[in-house]
Amino acid sequence: MRVGYVSGTPSLPVVREDCVGFNPNTAEVKQFGGRWKIVDGNHAMFDFENAENEARMALRIIKHYRMNQSCFVGRPDPSFSYLLVGGQAPAGNFAGEDCIQFNPNTIEVKQIGGRWKIVDGNHWMFDFENKEDEARLAFAIIKKYGFTRSCFVGRPNPSFQYLRK
Repeated sequence: MRVGYVSGTPSLPVVREDCVGFNPNTAEVKQFGGRWKIVDGNHAMFDFENAENEARMALRIIKHYRMNQSCFVGRPDPSFSYLLVGGQAPAGNFAGEDCIQFNPNTIEVKQIGGRWKIVDGNHWMFDFENKEDEARLAFAIIKKYGFTRSCFVGRPNPSFQYLRK
């Protein structure tokens, strides 16, 4: 389990993060076996299948914000992922980005139809299936970094998602 609680305060989870560092200056888009990926050296970080334009847009976003950590909740097959810039949330904006704003002060973890979700009012933001612990950890991470926007490259079915202030 990745969520612990501070003694005597069950509402304050201890955040144990799972992050991999990379260099945004050396990251690039490459094709392997017909699939477009963002790589840093020999490390493949993001897979865009056949969506070359989406891979190139995501790389521009990574370089713009200088994102240098890719973080996960629940590996393998993470239920939630986010990127950081030197241990902080990306901040600012990027022309043409596709973001949905939310209020980190009003989000909640709720079980809806047997699935754990992070919601903001009636807006279902993130779905964790039956993984309550992962939903609560992602909730704590959103609060920790003060993320206010959930952003996408390629919708519907985005090939790349990130959070920012």
